[in-house]
Amino acid sequence: MNSALRTLKSIGREMEILEGTEALLHWDKSTFLPKKAAEQRSEQVAYISGLLHAKRTDPQFQKAVQQLRRRPKGLSFVEKRLVEEYTKKMNKWTKIPLSHVEEFSKVAALSFKAWERAREKNDFTMFAPYLEKIVQLKKKEAVYINPKGHPYEVLMDEFEEGMTIVKVEAVFAKLKPELMGILSKIKNSKRYKAQQPRTGNFPVETQKLITQDISRMILGENDCFCCVESVHPFTTTICPDDVRITTAYQEDPLFSFLSTAHECGHALYELGFGDQLRGTVLFDSPSFGLHESQSRFWENQVMKSREFWQYYYPFYRKHFPALSAVSADDFYFSLNQVRPSLIRIECDEVTYCLHIIIRYELERALLEGKIAVKELPQLWAAKYQVYLGVEPKNAVEGVLQDVHWSEGSFGYFPSYAIGTMYAATIFSKVQKHMPGVRGGDFGPIIQWLRKNIHQHGALYPAEEVVRKSCGKGLTADDFLAYLKKKYYGLYGV
Repeated sequence: MNSALRTLKSIGREMEILEGTEALLHWDKSTFLPKKAAEQRSEQVAYISGLLHAKRTDPQFQKAVQQLRRRPKGLSFVEKRLVEEYTKKMNKWTKIPLSHVEEFSKVAALSFKAWERAREKNDFTMFAPYLEKIVQLKKKEAVYINPKGHPYEVLMDEFEEGMTIVKVEAVFAKLKPELMGILSKIKNSKRYKAQQPRTGNFPVETQKLITQDISRMILGENDCFCCVESVHPFTTTICPDDVRITTAYQEDPLFSFLSTAHECGHALYELGFGDQLRGTVLFDSPSFGLHESQSRFWENQVMKSREFWQYYYPFYRKHFPALSAVSADDFYFSLNQVRPSLIRIECDEVTYCLHIIIRYELERALLEGKIAVKELPQLWAAKYQVYLGVEPKNAVEGVLQDVHWSEGSFGYFPSYAIGTMYAATIFSKVQKHMPGVRGGDFGPIIQWLRKNIHQHGALYPAEEVVRKSCGKGLTADDFLAYLKKKYYGLYGV
């Protein structure tokens, strides 16, 4: 191994360790951190972020990347991809001053806690000043990276490398009216007008037992992950053998059930990256959208399927006596009810991407300077009324429901819709294995995902991974066809 390659791998490994440490601090912040420690935690995060930035902009590292880029002879395919990926990332890292990295890290940590307090008090004005600062800093960051680029596109590239506003707009332009049309037809059906919300007593302790069972079914007897509670369910990776998920419990037991399945999908993906990628930037997903496809696939295509509940419902009903008089068919319909709601993480498959499009339109307008932070609650409510026919009564039901903006994740929301579309395309290839799910056998599905999606990590661009395994890239067609087949059947449309 030449000296430049040794330097690249050594410093790259140090970056991965620091990123894992930073992830651990963030995970703790969202789970167990005492409220009084928020400011001290912000200093810790800023310090680690500063160390990470120093590694990313280390002249030795830059020199090694440049040497290997000029003279790639003798490098393996993985090593060449490593050089390519570090080159792209280095072009961003070296443009952002350390002072900005440290300032943003500290502000984001304080912003998160302000968001939590604002939710507790149901008062957007408590959070608004922090959000204004976050928007200002993210716009500044976009200028550092690409002064001539569109700020939203520059920031979105962090989550969906190579994705453009033109491409997102094109797919959303098809998705939005189609989804609103599907929703309108369902709303006009007799079954929709007669449906009733789920009711009953579903103890949290029993819900915990069920979520543990679902974790075991998807992840197996695995000692590389743990699950705790948080306000907003999420997954984070501390190191290759330490993947953490969180969930939340509500009166409706299907919330914890589906959110746990969702996060287990993320964890399964993280635990499936190829061993040859460990300790490198390639031990990751090539995009947040592809990552989201894995969680959406398990949450929706598997856990909301008739095949799964033919197997699981007797066990589920046994643990929840409130369902003793509910037939399997009635439960399946209840599970898949279309009911326009205000909360993204609680909504149904048909309306989910409309929630995402609303957020995309608002955050893009914020970064373009077309709207102000103080206008968000009113604009949010107006869009929900037009797109979904519902309107939030307060900030918690509306603009305060998501954690993303408090942490500066602008450009992230399109990944949820992209992942939802990828999931449907992947399902079109693996549904031949669904009959096995009637017996609780996830093995063939997991094997297909391991071989075709997981093991590649970030070796290839996200759309290339999907195209190689499914024969097509990003498209709304498979998702729309899936929705129409399933929900027109359920509602007699």
